[in-house]
Amino acid sequence: MILPDVYLTAVRSDKFKTGCLSVSLLRPLRREEASANALIPSVLLRGCEKYPNMKSISEFLDELYGASIGTLVRKKGEVQCTGFYADFLEDDFAWGKENVLERLIDAVGELLLRPVRENGVFVPAFVEGEKQNLINTIEARINDKRSYVLSQLVRTMCSGEAYAIPRLGDTEDVEKLDAAGLYEHFRHILTHSRLEIFYLGRADEERVTELLRMALRDLPRGKADAFGTEVTLRPGKPREAKERLDVTQGKLALGYRLGCTAADGTYPAALLMNAVFGGGVTSKLFLNVREKLSLCYYANSSLEKFKGVMVVSSGVEFADFEAARAEILRQLDDCRAGKITDEEFESARTFLLSSLKAGMDSPGRLDDFSLGQIILGRDGTMADLAERLKTVTREQAAEAARRVSLDTVYTLRGVEA
Repeated sequence: MILPDVYLTAVRSDKFKTGCLSVSLLRPLRREEASANALIPSVLLRGCEKYPNMKSISEFLDELYGASIGTLVRKKGEVQCTGFYADFLEDDFAWGKENVLERLIDAVGELLLRPVRENGVFVPAFVEGEKQNLINTIEARINDKRSYVLSQLVRTMCSGEAYAIPRLGDTEDVEKLDAAGLYEHFRHILTHSRLEIFYLGRADEERVTELLRMALRDLPRGKADAFGTEVTLRPGKPREAKERLDVTQGKLALGYRLGCTAADGTYPAALLMNAVFGGGVTSKLFLNVREKLSLCYYANSSLEKFKGVMVVSSGVEFADFEAARAEILRQLDDCRAGKITDEEFESARTFLLSSLKAGMDSPGRLDDFSLGQIILGRDGTMADLAERLKTVTREQAAEAARRVSLDTVYTLRGVEA
């Protein structure tokens, strides 16, 4: 902890020529503030007292050899994380070994703590412009039917739970925001949120800590609002949700309760089970439902490790809905029964280990994984997870499949189908 409720995770690495820094305010996912939280980083990046407009910010970043500062809005279970992500050239590679890191951290502090204001609140023109950008982003979700269907599945499956709230909120909530109310909310979350900072680069933790303490010295501090995720198991008959739109390809999505989260010791087995079932090109869904039987244009499964949810996503012909659904369910039953070949099992393990190895070479994925571990209250790195995956047995993966329960089935058909 470098300041009250301000925490730094510093990873020293000489692997990259660029460093990265993220600053995230951790908020409980709530309908009444989700859209405001999503909007605030974009408004902050319109200008601050030291760099009063986007032009001056851009010129400053150009001076830092093309450094970048962008917005971050993440949803991890029922926790919304809002803030900035920056990457920049390491001092060792700058001309004359300039203090790029120091100037970058100072700028992040300025943008976060001293936004440009008009009559004591956010500049209304900035707010209105960013509101429209956010609304456009939210409304564009329907254009990607694959992700749209998954969001609709989650809304149905988790109705009444905070997890049903979209990461960026809803259009009608964005429209209600104004400069004065948004600024008041900004001051609240700045004062009453846990702040998580991730740094990866060549600087020592002590130097990064001191630079951050200086940059954030005026950060208002109060009691941090609590956050967390409620994990729900809903027994009973699976729910059915149907929708019709002007589409030529049907969508079938299934939502399952996983029976564990990444905070549980059984999670590596669930992760490997998902890879066997539908997590890659060697999975049962891909090889059997898509390739062998040609029942789907695509078919895969994924986990939401914070909420304990598994979702299956598929694109199907309208006439093949029932056959595709039955086959997807049968493939999971085979996993439950331990009908997993050596090739399927080891290919799934290799797929996961390769993905983790690639993640260890990605500053962005390291940042995201680190924040996730903090939210889960867990220690451990990607390398630790890889070692745990190496010891998972076929029976443990089958047991993970047996804990999975179908909650909701969502279908999207054409208007005339």
